[in-house]
Amino acid sequence: MVWCEVANADYSGQLHRESTVRIEQMHAMKERARTVATAGSLLAILMAATIGGTRAQTAGTSIKDQLVGYWKLVSVTINDSTPYGDNPQGSMLVDVNGHYSVIVLSDGGARNISYFGTYTVNDADKTVTMHIDGSTRARADGRDQKRLVTFNGDELIEDTPPGRRGSIKMTWRRAN
Repeated sequence: MVWCEVANADYSGQLHRESTVRIEQMHAMKERARTVATAGSLLAILMAATIGGTRAQTAGTSIKDQLVGYWKLVSVTINDSTPYGDNPQGSMLVDVNGHYSVIVLSDGGARNISYFGTYTVNDADKTVTMHIDGSTRARADGRDQKRLVTFNGDELIEDTPPGRRGSIKMTWRRAN
């Protein structure tokens, strides 16, 4: 009988120690998650600050200065139709060093598309040439797309001259 009581006491003590260790591990995991979340938030804020804040269009401001930032897709029109639907989703990041990244998620019949690369600006022509380094459409890789750009406050409109698929118009709204 004494042996059973000693064994039970040892077992209860072991369970208590294991529970304490598990609780401490859970607290440590929660603290790490909070730290990661905080670091992620700070990184997002720093990236937004680096990319550039909201800027109103002013006379004499270069296209590049206006273009740099984070943009949310408003619409895509091809030959006055909306193959990406009435509510496509997407984003465009443009950095000061001449790099960009675009993601367009279709709300219509068109396939989703994403592409990235480098860009150059021609202020005299009010154009941006996007060099596509990589895309979900392999035939686009390595090609250049020239776009006429206009700004209206926090809105950017890119018009692609008529081509094989027709005239493409993408409207973006500044998100940072």
